[in-house]
Amino acid sequence: MHQIHTLSNGLRIVFERLPYLRSASIGVWVKAGSIMECPGESGLSHFLEHMAFKGTAKRSARELADDIDLLGGNLNAATGKTYTCYYAKTVDRELGQAIDLLSDLVVNPLIDNKDVDKERNVVLEEIAMEEDSPEDLVHNLLHQGIYRGQTLAGTILGDKETINAYHRQDLVKYREKFYRPRNTVVSVVGRFEPEALIAQLDEVLSAWDGGGEELPFPRNTFLPCNEALRLEKDTEQMHLCVAFPGLHQLDENRYTLLALSGMLGGGVSSRLFQHLREDKGLVYSIYASPSSYPDCGDFTIYAAASPRSIIKVLQGIREETDSVLCNGFSEDEFLRTMAQIRTQYVLSQESAYQRMAHFGNQLLTMGKIIPAREILKRLDQVKLEDVNNLARTILAHPSASALVGKGVGDIDL
Repeated sequence: MHQIHTLSNGLRIVFERLPYLRSASIGVWVKAGSIMECPGESGLSHFLEHMAFKGTAKRSARELADDIDLLGGNLNAATGKTYTCYYAKTVDRELGQAIDLLSDLVVNPLIDNKDVDKERNVVLEEIAMEEDSPEDLVHNLLHQGIYRGQTLAGTILGDKETINAYHRQDLVKYREKFYRPRNTVVSVVGRFEPEALIAQLDEVLSAWDGGGEELPFPRNTFLPCNEALRLEKDTEQMHLCVAFPGLHQLDENRYTLLALSGMLGGGVSSRLFQHLREDKGLVYSIYASPSSYPDCGDFTIYAAASPRSIIKVLQGIREETDSVLCNGFSEDEFLRTMAQIRTQYVLSQESAYQRMAHFGNQLLTMGKIIPAREILKRLDQVKLEDVNNLARTILAHPSASALVGKGVGDIDL
């Protein structure tokens, strides 16, 4: 059972002791993701994540690298739409060292001028790598359309022009705005003594400046697009996304949407996989997935196919969504999908890292934690009738589409 402790500076700590493990996972979750970036700040959350590993007040970049490897586990960081997370997975006896390293990275980064210029090149290489991934590009293009003019329209990495224009002071100013205790959650799961854990976290983090309150997420809304968004790219396949309005992350129907997503485009027995891959052989990859944010969400279908087949793929997607609208899903489909969802969730809870991420992300973005038993209870309460009703609501909405590939201007969607 998880517990929550708040330090004197407002930093929240959520922890769960699992004494049967010989490992522990810890994450420092900062509410600094691309959704928080105003115009002129695109990519700064991710850039700052990189800079944390370039040296601190206590350690040079090389000393950081050596200490990370000495853990013998995994210490890394990731930036998303709603957060930046610095995390470690290690054996229980090294948890203290992981705490010392992570607190140093988050609280004491140097952000030196010469390191900014060096790491800028690394970020630019990462952007170039993303530009070689049409699957990433088509989702980014879609977000530019369905969230146009809002903070969710931006990419996590930013673009080359903005990254090239940043100076050290831009990073320092952005960090001062978001890196504060009340805007941060520490999550720890695994084998440890709770009293010793709290004592160490208090020792290394209680002196962190407690100024300022937790910052709210900017509001965003799904905006349908009448015309398909297109990006010309010299690729062998065309990559397609079709998106419908989804649900925000606290919507009461979010568990029902998981079932809808699974039946339409989840496992190998899903409608889209069977129709377009198994029956027609038009695609290798096709799936449906919901994305939920504090105020909005989207429900997206992705597929990749040869240019000569992409129209047939889109027609096949429309055939299946129209069939769901008219006839709904069957009881057999529902039972198979709910078994998959429940089993996948239960298996994820056997991982200390997944439990840590679940606690940290929820407390940071939702302000509360929904226990596993409550989630399983809510999954058990989902009914086929609920799924079909939600499908008729979501799939009847105006959609948006995005297409990336060679000759996209010649494709009539």
